[in-house]
Amino acid sequence: MSHAIGLVSKSALAWMSPVLSCFKQRDLFIRRVLHDEHGHCWFHKFLGFIIIMGPLGVRAKWVMTMEKLLNALKLKKEAVLLDSKPFIVKTFLAITTAYILASYNEIASKDMISVLFGLILTLEPVNVTGLRRGWDQVFATLIGAGTTALIISVFGINAVSAGVSVSLTLYICLRVNWRDISPVALFTAIYMTQNIQMNALGHPSVLLTLRLRIIALGFGVFTAVAFNFIFSLIQYRKMGNRRIVFLMKSLLTEMNALEIAIRNGEAFNTVNCQNNLASIFNDIDSTSALFMDMLKENNHIRKWIGVTDDRMRAKNEIVRKLRVICHLLFDMQLLICEHPEVFGQANTRLTAANTLHEVMDYMGSLKEQAQYEKPLTYDLQGLDYSVEDDISMSARRIFDDLIEIHANLERVAHYIEQIA
Repeated sequence: MSHAIGLVSKSALAWMSPVLSCFKQRDLFIRRVLHDEHGHCWFHKFLGFIIIMGPLGVRAKWVMTMEKLLNALKLKKEAVLLDSKPFIVKTFLAITTAYILASYNEIASKDMISVLFGLILTLEPVNVTGLRRGWDQVFATLIGAGTTALIISVFGINAVSAGVSVSLTLYICLRVNWRDISPVALFTAIYMTQNIQMNALGHPSVLLTLRLRIIALGFGVFTAVAFNFIFSLIQYRKMGNRRIVFLMKSLLTEMNALEIAIRNGEAFNTVNCQNNLASIFNDIDSTSALFMDMLKENNHIRKWIGVTDDRMRAKNEIVRKLRVICHLLFDMQLLICEHPEVFGQANTRLTAANTLHEVMDYMGSLKEQAQYEKPLTYDLQGLDYSVEDDISMSARRIFDDLIEIHANLERVAHYIEQIA
């Protein structure tokens, strides 16, 4: 009898082991999803709820596959720092609102493409930037409509007039600003020939077509401006800090690659390092322009949401210092690219790598302070180096660049205290 009971117990345990294993895997996943200290979006929690309430026979492999899928759906950290999530929400709400409002207007409802296209081009993180974009669209629309009206009034609507109107519009755009060709003006030139409106007599009417285009565009632009303002009340306080953290993260990536190259005595790929730093320069310039636009906002509104002139100027000074650091990194990378033998001596190479690593730790601590408003956890009080007297001029210049980077970071630390 006892032997039979033992066999039954072993069989039951053998049958239950996959279920128990599933429970362990499921509980581990639930803890990681629902109790993650960094927090997850509602979709993660919803999936966790399904797993909790799901059948007992669900396999751990499926659970881990779902976890990988969730990780694949996440936005990259760089996209989060550039406020991509609020922008997605703002786009959804703005398009839905504009569509509903335009559908109740007898004229705008005929041209939803212009409503939504104009809205998308006007959505910006800063109100002043959005207003400027909206005005640029209206101005470009008038250019495209004016040139096309002149052409079709003479040649009518045909293949030749369509080509001539777009080409003439392109010529005028190049005359106004050869660096920035407006796609809105070209779109309007095409629009005026392909979506021509008819008057009461059934004849093509340039004025009715222009009226439709302007009214539809106005619905989109004004809706976008309204949502730019609403979301600015929520985003302005932390938006500048996140942009600064994004720039620091990009610079740290390049500094890490530079440290590896110095430690291993490797030469940089000149084209890659120039392209990467050129991209960072563009990001710095766009961030600086963004901060300048924020300074042009209504002073009372900015003070009300906690974005004072002093804070904005401090943020702009941080961006300026980061640009200087980017120049110094470019100089260091270029020296290593052009003179691979610059660190021929192992001791000198090790000293340079260690010094750069200390600078990176300092910048990393400043990044954490700007992102999470934490106190500075790493403070590099002084930076000096001791190397052989017979090192090359290029090597000394690299060390001098490191000292200059540290000096600029000290100024960054001073300004971060004003914005934290």
